[in-house]
Amino acid sequence: MIKKVIKWAGNFLFVVLLIVTIFSFYGYIQHKKNPSKLPSVLGIKVMSVLTGSMRPTLEPGDLILSKDVSPDEIKVGDVVTYRVNSHTLVTHRVIDIINKDGKLAFQTKGDANNVEDGGLVLAEELVGSLALNIPKGGYIVDFIRRPIGLVLLIILPIFFLLGGEIKNMLSRMDDNGKKKSNHKDNMKI
Repeated sequence: MIKKVIKWAGNFLFVVLLIVTIFSFYGYIQHKKNPSKLPSVLGIKVMSVLTGSMRPTLEPGDLILSKDVSPDEIKVGDVVTYRVNSHTLVTHRVIDIINKDGKLAFQTKGDANNVEDGGLVLAEELVGSLALNIPKGGYIVDFIRRPIGLVLLIILPIFFLLGGEIKNMLSRMDDNGKKKSNHKDNMKI
């Protein structure tokens, strides 16, 4: 029973790590093709939290999944990610929605900050809205992206899983050979 649980847990972990790795490589390829656009899979963008401006909601090292959202769907209290410039993204909470010259604009503030952000966030600067937070997940993704992380968390588990499966197949083949041999011996008597 314990072996089954360990095998199931190992297979589950393997699948999760494989999915994260595939998405990471897919995002890397998307980023290389168009560096000004944030990579996404099915409208979901994966980002790591770098600062403590959203504590206690988001901690540095957390992994956040941000989904595409229409500016009309944003409400006060939503946590949104927006582009400050071509290299900087900010994830803060919407504290006010303003109609500026017939267009929506958002006033934002980090939960841990004492003052609101300096300017308004225009609808075209929005990247997405917070869909999911995975505590400390950013550290894992960052580690997987490094060569040593790729080897330790992806290639070695694949090697061990394949080795285990080959061992099981050989064992079954050996068992089948013994059964056939025993069956032939029984028929001679």
